[in-house]
Amino acid sequence: MFELEQAIVDWRRQMLAAGIKTPVPLEELEIHLREEIERRTESGLNEAEAFKVSVQKIGPAQVIQNEFRKVEASKEDRQWQNMQILFVALTGLVPLMGSAGFSKQGAFWEMTPSQIIAALAALASFSLLAWSGRLSYRLFPVIPTKRTRDTVHLVCALPVALWWVAFLCLIVPYYGFTVGQLFVTLLWALFPPMGACIGLIWGMETAARKKEARARS
Repeated sequence: MFELEQAIVDWRRQMLAAGIKTPVPLEELEIHLREEIERRTESGLNEAEAFKVSVQKIGPAQVIQNEFRKVEASKEDRQWQNMQILFVALTGLVPLMGSAGFSKQGAFWEMTPSQIIAALAALASFSLLAWSGRLSYRLFPVIPTKRTRDTVHLVCALPVALWWVAFLCLIVPYYGFTVGQLFVTLLWALFPPMGACIGLIWGMETAARKKEARARS
């Protein structure tokens, strides 16, 4: 004798076996399945026929999983596009704002012309290091798993953060910088390492996502 609830339990197992493990999509699919079964039974089918027709309408587990993957990939692509916009804005606006600020406030910071040039060079190196990672993405290893990439990104960022702390706490207090010297020193100590970190992250993400895009096409 056909047992609807047991059939739905078996169907859930098939979905899980196909890789649909995220609770929310699976629950939504089950709700959709139950609603479809209810409509079919109201139209005159018995539960076994209604279940069979409803499952066929929803589709095989592998097809559903592929659709979920496409949705997730599209969501990740949008997030990555937003991140790239942030990188472009950060690496492009910082030197421009620095150039405008130094030209007007150089005297305020007690900076000589050579110090202003050195400060601008620090900001330019920040942008160049960041963009070099994006432009040379073919040289980076392809790490397919996002969680692994996120771990590598954290490992890349951690030394930069430790260097900043060490520089600000262990170096700056023990040197008698003038205001201009301190400002230039801070720019060189903070911005180029950050640019290198952004470049590494940008390059690794671009390499992985380019390969993913080729696989999907």
